[in-house]
Amino acid sequence: MMRVYSSILIGMLIAITASAFGQAVGESFALKDGDRVVFYGDSITAQRLYTRLTEDIVVSRYPKMHISFYNAGVSGDTVTGGHSGDMETRVNRDVVPWHPTVVTIMLGMNDGRYTADFEADFKAYADGYRKLIATLRASIPGVRLFLICPSPYDEVGHPSLIPGYNTVMERYGEFVASLGKEEGIPVIDFNAPMTNAVSVGMTIDPRMAGSLLPDRIHPSPAGHWVMATALAKGLNLDPTVSSVTIRMPSGTLENVTHTTVTQLKVEQGRITWNQQDDALPLPLELNDPFVQFLFRVSDLEKIDRQMLHVIGLTASHYLLFIDKEKVGSLSRDELNAGVNLAVLQTPMEQEAKAIDWTADDRAKLSGTRFDLSTEDPPVSSRQDGLTALAALDQRMIQHEYENAQPKRHSFELIPEKNQ
Repeated sequence: MMRVYSSILIGMLIAITASAFGQAVGESFALKDGDRVVFYGDSITAQRLYTRLTEDIVVSRYPKMHISFYNAGVSGDTVTGGHSGDMETRVNRDVVPWHPTVVTIMLGMNDGRYTADFEADFKAYADGYRKLIATLRASIPGVRLFLICPSPYDEVGHPSLIPGYNTVMERYGEFVASLGKEEGIPVIDFNAPMTNAVSVGMTIDPRMAGSLLPDRIHPSPAGHWVMATALAKGLNLDPTVSSVTIRMPSGTLENVTHTTVTQLKVEQGRITWNQQDDALPLPLELNDPFVQFLFRVSDLEKIDRQMLHVIGLTASHYLLFIDKEKVGSLSRDELNAGVNLAVLQTPMEQEAKAIDWTADDRAKLSGTRFDLSTEDPPVSSRQDGLTALAALDQRMIQHEYENAQPKRHSFELIPEKNQ
């Protein structure tokens, strides 16, 4: 039976949902300068992909902050632990030594024991999750927690081997959302964005859609971009890299956001200026067909807005050059509506790739460090090795932030002939 809600009640429901999933409108970015973030989870976290991509997003968007990211994902883990130690061991060994100010938790896939019987393991999951939160708070006073609803078991892009298992994951997610509200902890959903991306993708390209969760459980790199995007939104990431609006024919700046524009000139329809943004666009491989696919099935482009508006142009098409490199041919209508430079190959996009290269190196180092710290019996001189890796990691972080500092670029917009 359909229910008709008043507009007021619908507004209340939307507000409650936004609050429960940590995306309340108007809030500032949830991470602060100096934060140390630990990602706690199972093999999906241990893939070191959504975690690395979140690092890419944050460092490129907030290069003046200094936020460090560490991975504490272990294959097969549950809220009570797993083959690498029980929960208390995991917290003390894999989380506490980083002195985190922020810990994200993403667990549930293994807790359901791969059965569609929700009740069979739910109590253990609920009790274990509560104990995990209490242990983190007791072990790290003042830590800020973010709970992540379990990512999906794919029953859309592939025939399900365990019919109904994603329903278990969704119900676990409902519990996590209610627990977050009860404990005053923000909650971010991975299940719905991933499931939606696969569902929409199946109408566009079933092969690509199916590859987002190739084994139904572990996302591909493209799938991890969907989750990193959801996490960034849940942290209230500012979606704007920069925004510039120029009014023609006067060449007047009408809007300048997160950037500095100098030496703006208009000469015989040619517009030139210098621009130094406060941030960089995301380090995306724009030639990768999967990235273009993600623009259609996820919110990736919506969190990466590097906008250029030029209003009142007379010619039908213009060539855009940045640092004397041709970026593209743009129509008057496109420039009037606003062009997102973040989805074009620009010098700024090339600069941003250096962030990901270092984040990828850090992810590999993280895996080596975990293997070394958990080897039993311990390898000789293990502590010396861990100390050396820690020093190298700090050097990498410094290098990452050095590469993240935006540079000044020269822009040139020229009427295109024969148009």
